[in-house]
Amino acid sequence: MKGSLRYVLWPLYLLYKVYMLVIFFVVWAVFYPFVHFKLKDRDRHPEAFRIKVLWCKVLAFFWGNYYVIHGRENLFFDGPCVVCINHQSYSDIIHMYPVIPYYFKFIGKKELRKWLMIGVFFRKGMDISINRENAKEAMASLDEARAALRSGVSVAIFPEGEIPNDTPQLKRFKNGAFKIALEETVPILPITFLYNHERLEIPHRIFGKATPGKCEVIVHPRVDTQGMDMMDLSPLRNKIYDIINAPLIERGLSQSPNFVRNEDR
Repeated sequence: MKGSLRYVLWPLYLLYKVYMLVIFFVVWAVFYPFVHFKLKDRDRHPEAFRIKVLWCKVLAFFWGNYYVIHGRENLFFDGPCVVCINHQSYSDIIHMYPVIPYYFKFIGKKELRKWLMIGVFFRKGMDISINRENAKEAMASLDEARAALRSGVSVAIFPEGEIPNDTPQLKRFKNGAFKIALEETVPILPITFLYNHERLEIPHRIFGKATPGKCEVIVHPRVDTQGMDMMDLSPLRNKIYDIINAPLIERGLSQSPNFVRNEDR
């Protein structure tokens, strides 16, 4: 019955997706002139970031999304961190900015540089793109992330590297985020998105859902890396995986397959 209902509601999902896209373009047209000049000067990137946050909040409002954030107090502490977030939807990129209140650099896949509107932040150096298919380029991107952390700026990453085909099931984490956290001895801030996959399902699902509604988020306590070294990389990665995955398991959204969590990459 649930599957049949999806097909019945598909015209409404499609109509809502068109609405989301129109709103995306209209709101961007309003905000981009203010962002454009600030992106030219790296010293003004924090100002561009604040405009970006406002842009995302306005988008979420007109999309009919609202936020329920558990553990908001865990967002605030001194010093930079590596923010690790599970990846459920393309809209995650929009939704993380109203959640995280301070300036950070987003580390995203290289394809995002070509995205209309989103890509400009990567091309201007406000965010960091990573090409995992090219070791030299990937290392340069990680060096850029390390430099940001050393300057006191946090970085945010989806450690799965992409949206899993069976989202919200959590995919195996890649090592990059945990390497730089250990190398720079900065804490990791795990964040769980619970229902973003219901707000906008991945595009290859032709009859995928797209609905307004609640974006529920859990901000977990930070995990310190003081006293750790590279021997702790796999245990640290697995610990963060379990922290992010636990609320998904509790709600029946994910499982805990050890072959996914524990396999080294």
